[in-house]
This record gives sequence, C-alpha cells and structure tokens, in this order.
Amino acid sequence: MKDETSVKLADSILTKVWEIADSYYPKGDWAHGRSHIERVLRTALEIGNREGADLEIIEISAILHDIFASKEKHFGVEGFRHEIEASKEARNILKTLGLADKTVDAVCHCIESHRKRTGKIQPQTIEAKCLFDADKLDCVGAVGIVRSAFMALDHGQEFYKQEDIDDYERRNIRPDGTIIDYAQHSSNLEYELSLKEVAKRMYTETGRKLAKERSSFMDEFYSRLGKELKGIL
Repeated sequence: MKDETSVKLADSILTKVWEIADSYYPKGDWAHGRSHIERVLRTALEIGNREGADLEIIEISAILHDIFASKEKHFGVEGFRHEIEASKEARNILKTLGLADKTVDAVCHCIESHRKRTGKIQPQTIEAKCLFDADKLDCVGAVGIVRSAFMALDHGQEFYKQEDIDDYERRNIRPDGTIIDYAQHSSNLEYELSLKEVAKRMYTETGRKLAKERSSFMDEFYSRLGKELKGIL
C-alpha cells in the first residue's frame, strides 16, 4: 500500500503531465483531443483495474499517447507515425520530470504499441494491452460512430461513400495501412477497412467483452444506414 507522500508525489507528477499534454492537444477535437484522451483514460483504468495492471503507468500513457495524432492526420506526411514520435516525445517529457527509467520505458512502450493501423510494434505488457484495448474501444460503438462523424466533418469528407472497397484500398491506402488522402476517406470506408475488425484485435479479456457489445451496435448502425441510403428501409 502506498504511503501518503508517494500518493502526493504521483498526483503532482500527473498534474504536470496533464499541463504539458494539454499544449499538444487541439481544442475542440473530439477524435484526438482532450475529450478522447479522457475517455480512453477512463476505459483503460477500468480495464487495468480488472486485469491487475499498474494503473499509474496506464494513466501517464493514456494522457500522452496521442500528442502527435492530430499532426499526422492533418499533414499526412508519409513515414510519420504518431505513436513512434509520441513515444520519443514522452520520453523527453518524463525524463525532464524526473521519472525513473523503468517507469519511462514502460510508458513509452505503451505509447509506441497502441496503434491499430500500422501495428509495427505489438503491446507486450499488460499495461500496453490495456491502453491498446481502451484506445480501440473509443473507435467502436455509439462513441465510435459519433467520433467517426466528427472526423469526417473535420477532414471535409462525405460521411458515407459508395465505393468498391478493393479499388479504394489500392488507390488511397498505403501498404502499411495508413491513409494517403484523408479528404477521400469516409466514415463507412473506415468501418469497412478497419473498425469492423476491431473486436478481433483486443488483447485483454475485459477488452474483448466490451468490444463485442460495442461492435454489435456499430455493425447494426452501418447495416441500417446503408439500407436507408439505398431506399430499402
């Protein structure tokens, strides 16, 4: 059990991490701004609590995991991976705050392995798996639908596009799974190419249970939306 001094120290560090992180997250960005971070944090802590993970590692990781996500989404630079760059930046931030190397390494691994699209680094620790699952859960279910609508609007996309999926993938998706031109993307294309498979990629038992229910809701939504747009319903 932690003593009062260590708890106060942890709270002080977290306050400083939040203050620094806030300068990276764009205001009003429901997809990758502070609201997303807070949702992922709540879910990650819930998963971590059920899975017996180190909650301090999860909390710091969740706060910092997307500090460069908006930069990647809006500039679309080939080869720029927000999870890798965020991990590097987090290391600098946490070392400046005086955190132990073991803690810094654990946090940085969580951040560098949270990406579903490229998946170059797989989460190895329970904390990394909790963050991965929580971040993916924010992409599905009712929250995922609203988040997808926000991203479509933010990037000037149509919400729903009739496309041959294979042709679109050849035209606008890089070999590593990243999107070439976000303006050509849409909510339903993101669902077809990525979100409908999220539930299969969960690492924790808790994540799998939550993803199954959320994904079922999203599947029904896009199925009905397609039928309504075709005039079937």
